[in-house]
Amino acid sequence: MTGSATETGKDAALRSLGALLDAYGADPARWPADDPRRAAAWALIDSGDPAALQAVASAGALDRALNRALDSVSAPAPSAALAGTVLQAAQRAGRGRAGLLWTSGLFRPAGVLACAMLLGIAVGAWSPVPVAGVGESRAAGLETELASLAALEENGDAGRFGSFAE
Repeated sequence: MTGSATETGKDAALRSLGALLDAYGADPARWPADDPRRAAAWALIDSGDPAALQAVASAGALDRALNRALDSVSAPAPSAALAGTVLQAAQRAGRGRAGLLWTSGLFRPAGVLACAMLLGIAVGAWSPVPVAGVGESRAAGLETELASLAALEENGDAGRFGSFAE
């Protein structure tokens, strides 16, 4: 019974090796390091199993043949019509890139935030009402507040603001 269990394990290891060779080729460096089939395939190769060694040799020959075929093939040069079409499409895309980003919504929140920030800076810079503490001494800021309170009293609005104006 142990002989048949060993043969079943060997068959599974051969299938794992075949799957790795089919998917990634004969170079073990291309096999995924976290693939659980890798350990069984290596154990089978290290044991010197003739079927495993034959499978690796066949996959290596196929890899070499494919590499030679790829090395001998060169990409055809694009036609003038194709090159012109690609250049025209790139120019159209280059002109519309900013609009595309804005209309796609990618920069819309950032643009709104930037506009609000610039509006706040502009209103603050050109505001006719002096802001206490900005470009003034502390005494000047206190004078501005006292002048505001005096204006409230002159207009008769001091009562509407309660103890705040007193």
